Amino acid sequence: MRYRPVASLIILLLLVTTCSAPLRAAPAEPGLVAGELIVALRPGASLAAPALARSLAALQARVAAPLASGTAHYRLRLPPGADLAAAAARLAREPAVAYAEPNRYRHLARVPNDPAYSQQWGLRNIQAAEAWDITTGGPIVVAVLDSGVDGSHPDLAGKLLPGYNAFDGSGDTRDDNGHGTAVAGLIAASSDNGQGVAGLCWGCRILPVKVVRADGSGDDASVAAGIRWAADNGARVINLSLGGPGESQLLREAVVYAAARGIVLVAASGNERQAGNPVNYPAAYPEVIAVGATGNTDRITGFSNSGEHLDLAAPGVGLWTTQPGGRYGPPNGTSFSSPYVAGAAALVLTQRPDLGRADVACILQASADDQGTPGQDPEYGWGRLNAFRAVQLAPGYSGCPLASGATPQAAPGQPAAAAAFLPVPPVSAPGVRYFPETSHTLRGTFLRYWEGQGGLPIFGFPTSEELVEPGPDGRSYTVQYFERHRFELHPENPPPYNVLLARIGDDVLRTTGRDWTSFPRTANQAGCRSFAATGQTLCEPFLSYWRSNGLEFDGVRGTSFAESLALFGQPISPPQVEETAPGVFLTVQWFERARFEDHGGQVLLGLLGNELTRARGWR
Repeated sequence: MRYRPVASLIILLLLVTTCSAPLRAAPAEPGLVAGELIVALRPGASLAAPALARSLAALQARVAAPLASGTAHYRLRLPPGADLAAAAARLAREPAVAYAEPNRYRHLARVPNDPAYSQQWGLRNIQAAEAWDITTGGPIVVAVLDSGVDGSHPDLAGKLLPGYNAFDGSGDTRDDNGHGTAVAGLIAASSDNGQGVAGLCWGCRILPVKVVRADGSGDDASVAAGIRWAADNGARVINLSLGGPGESQLLREAVVYAAARGIVLVAASGNERQAGNPVNYPAAYPEVIAVGATGNTDRITGFSNSGEHLDLAAPGVGLWTTQPGGRYGPPNGTSFSSPYVAGAAALVLTQRPDLGRADVACILQASADDQGTPGQDPEYGWGRLNAFRAVQLAPGYSGCPLASGATPQAAPGQPAAAAAFLPVPPVSAPGVRYFPETSHTLRGTFLRYWEGQGGLPIFGFPTSEELVEPGPDGRSYTVQYFERHRFELHPENPPPYNVLLARIGDDVLRTTGRDWTSFPRTANQAGCRSFAATGQTLCEPFLSYWRSNGLEFDGVRGTSFAESLALFGQPISPPQVEETAPGVFLTVQWFERARFEDHGGQVLLGLLGNELTRARGWR
């Protein structure tokens, strides 16, 4: 679409350029119209409002053109190289402004160049191309609990994380059946790469967990072990294209274990409609999204199991996907409907990594194309999956609109993350440690890291359950907060690098409105250690504490400089007296990942995890 300027409506902004600071040049973000913002004013507000006019002058705005006659929306033009994100954030703080955002290019729906895409009717039915205009997915970890995955397949190479074999406890997840490779391709086959097929979530990572043998059989013990392992190793979504009749306490406990950690579980409803239409598990558990199969006309297939527990339907006939040995093929069954829902869940989590499993399920259900009887029904659940509508709904989601889908929310005014800080009841389970001091748990990778890298004196008690947050790179990560720290899970790295520590000293300073770069620099002194990068010097008693503690990753007895640096980072302030609690004044020194406190000759670490979460209003 070409915009047609209306000369009589253009407002020229008279600027006092001598009072405005020069704009900082910023790298152009792909997809943004250079130098343009969209600004919406509140009712009755004007561009001439004094405070807003001053901000426009400071930003060196040249022209503001109404988008239509009488509208309160303006296209704002800034000088070349302007930092549009910073300018939009500044204007959004003005009382006269409802919102401000960069102007973005839009294009026809994105179609990948994979040769077999034209045969992937299922992606067209769920409007995947339109969804890809909004997001092609981020590095959300989707666990495929199946027969293994062929990681050498050209469309899956580089997509797999180190996995787990639930039969022998090894990392051997080679696919000796073919089923798991087909499932993985539907979720995350490399797309727009000029070969093979397109997956639904282009940026997703696959966590292969082998719970099915070559003959296609598994058992409750292997599936339950696989669910728990995936839950402990970074999965945000677990796909279970398997099942069978009859409940299992072991399987139910594993499902509840994963669901309690916010993981989205998706399972096939089964293909036995003509053989009695049994209720299959784990699909029938309430914590699991149960998926039936539709054909290319959106009619439910003759083989797809139905029932009151069914949540969604998705394409499940002739879906071209990856097969072992670099081959491709069109398998049928609800086993291949489930991965489309898992991939759509990952697209939603790419946009809203803060959401829990029930909220993701609600978004998928509320955005589905209703089929059959209006509302939820035993044939289609809430309808046939629509990935496009799901990613449209996700950004503004604030609570489940479905009558039967109300989910617990954080307290009014609190972010969704605050729910992870609510106390949990005592837990007694293998691999889980409960801390009555804070009413929170530690498990899996985080528990092993906490125990092996310093425990209570270094990190303190856990103060939250695991949750998902955007990291400094904008990607979503599983994290957990402690009295003194924040862990971030990176399952793609080998131990101990699979857990990274936040720059929590820097984070607390910035969150409380302080900038470490404004602290005075200190000169080198005898018996001290100087850090040229930050201009600070580390002296006693803090120097001995820094040298005596650190992460253990070189296998050599004692703490090296690199290990101390990995735990604490560099000093970013001189020793200085601060009020650490009402009426308590101590000599402290700030580090990138800690604050040292001198308690009468005994050095203790500040409770920075507590301070950061309180400053954010989560505790």
